[in-house]
Order: sequence, then structure tokens, then C-alpha cells
Amino acid sequence: MNVDRAEGHPPAKNPEKMYNKLSKAVPVAITGYDLSKALAGLRHWKLVNNVLTREVGFKDYESTWAFLTQVHMRSHLWGHHPTITTTYVNVKLELSTHDLQDQISDIDLKMAKKIEEYIQVHKHNE
Repeated sequence: MNVDRAEGHPPAKNPEKMYNKLSKAVPVAITGYDLSKALAGLRHWKLVNNVLTREVGFKDYESTWAFLTQVHMRSHLWGHHPTITTTYVNVKLELSTHDLQDQISDIDLKMAKKIEEYIQVHKHNE
């Protein structure tokens, strides 16, 4: 197996489609019909002032921080960080792409889908 010695990871099968800070993937703005279609698959996310927004409540403090740790790790890997506001068991997440003058990008949508996976792992109250 071919391994990138600097990182200790095998190379990506399709690097131009992989989002991470090492590959420096260029975000693509998603607008109009394409954005509406993408949001249909993210039913808990709202578009507020051109920012993808999601609020979620967890059963306890530990679950909240387990979730936030997963989001942090993915954000660090991709080099794409949501704005996060948290109060005990409630979390508000906001996504937009600063490099595109705060438009919604393909990376925002992919991050929102990944965050949804993490939410499903932890017990939450909605």
C-alpha cells in the first residue's frame, strides 16, 4: 500500500474530490435550484441570512461534548469550521464559506451532512 509518509495515511483515491486542508479543495458556491434541492435533504437545517443554521439539544453535557469533539475533529481535518454556540446541552451550528463571501458551498453542504451523522450517534432532543 502506498502511504504518504508525512501524514502516515494512504493517498486519497480521488484527491480532487476529497475535502481537507492538505488537498486545498476549492469550494464551489451552491445557489438557486441546486441549493434548494440540497436543503431538501437536510430537513433540520435552515437558511438564515445566507447561513446554514442548525440547532440541536442533547440529553446531557457529556453527549453534547462528545458530539462537539466529533465536529471539531472533522472541521480540523477539512479545514472548514462552523460557528458554534453552546449552552450546556444546546448547540447552534452555522455554516457558510468565507472564501466565497459567505455563500453556501459544496463543502458547507457536505459538512452539514456529516454533522447530521454525528447527531444521530448521540441521543438528542428536538
